[in-house]
Amino acid sequence: MVGIFGRHSPTIKKHGNAPHYILGMKKKRKARHQSANKILLACVVFAFALASVAPVFRKHDEHAKALRLDAMHHHHPHHRFSMSFTSSSNYYSDDDASDAIQTTSKTTTHKKEEEEDSDDDDDARRTGAFACPDIREHCEYDGAVVLDGVAAGPTKSIADCCEKCSTTSGCNVYVFCDESWCKGQCWLKRIESPDVETPKLRNGAREGDLNVPWTSGMLMKDYAKAEKTRDGTKKTLKEYVSITTPVGAFTIRLKPEWHRKSVEYLTDLAETENACQGTSCKLYRVEPGFLVQGVLRSFVVRANKETFQFQKLMEYGDVGWAGGSAGPDFFVYLGEKPATWLKFDHTIWGTVEDPKSLEVLEKIVKMDSHTPGGPNTMRFLREEMPIRVV
Repeated sequence: MVGIFGRHSPTIKKHGNAPHYILGMKKKRKARHQSANKILLACVVFAFALASVAPVFRKHDEHAKALRLDAMHHHHPHHRFSMSFTSSSNYYSDDDASDAIQTTSKTTTHKKEEEEDSDDDDDARRTGAFACPDIREHCEYDGAVVLDGVAAGPTKSIADCCEKCSTTSGCNVYVFCDESWCKGQCWLKRIESPDVETPKLRNGAREGDLNVPWTSGMLMKDYAKAEKTRDGTKKTLKEYVSITTPVGAFTIRLKPEWHRKSVEYLTDLAETENACQGTSCKLYRVEPGFLVQGVLRSFVVRANKETFQFQKLMEYGDVGWAGGSAGPDFFVYLGEKPATWLKFDHTIWGTVEDPKSLEVLEKIVKMDSHTPGGPNTMRFLREEMPIRVV
């Protein structure tokens, strides 16, 4: 049979009196009707079920609303007549929200306090009887040594080491080792400004390195708090300070034109009561024909942090910070000739001029001393000499 669209148009095969495609359409239409009937029946059943339980929800909703109103009237009688409701599902007032927030806040705060108490208990269990904050394992803090591991005596735990630091003047950094080769060593150290700086790590090690056997901690004590912004007026500086020693005093003429910040520090030391405590200020090194060296450390006066290479070679009697640092270790140069080999590497801030003061220094440099490191090493006083700045 030739189709109506030409020779190559498809022909229609008959099945009884109807073509195949007509029978397929009837079957699809019947299936759709059956699906629609099923969906309609499900909707009717769901609507019936919803209608049967609606009174229960409505009754519960009204009961809850009544309880809330009663509670609000009890706690906020002055708001009793100020509440309004826009619908049965939106009956919270601002006071309701406030109460809910306060209740949630109290619950959250209580949970946080319980968690913090739990953390504190964990810390106490970890460190022993004395609670030590900010303990770092596999970490060796650096700092100026207050008492070395031998002088501090045997120590049982990091907690004991921390407690020793807490009762030792000048200590705010402690380092403890529990390994076999250094077992029981507790080093007490200090940094000048624990409120604004973190202790450096010794020997370039990284914190958490399992090869580091030390445990370290820091206490916020024995330091001068950061100064507040001044009103722009310059501090009145002292022209002279006197360094008192057991064998006499020597006077330093301060040179703010060489370095003002250092002179400000010396002025503060002289004007602050108990600026030097214990052995925080002392002389400890002597080199005949070269220097007398000591330290001017304070736990209550903010340390100098600046260095300055004033273009002047050190001459006999000049005073500066040791080792090219900003202090607090200092030295008085006692060489006969200008210290050309030192160049301009040291921050200088004063000079000793009067003969009587120079006599005291020459006496000190000849006192009993030794070289514990062997020949041609630094020479130290056998007995360190406490000093004060006035």
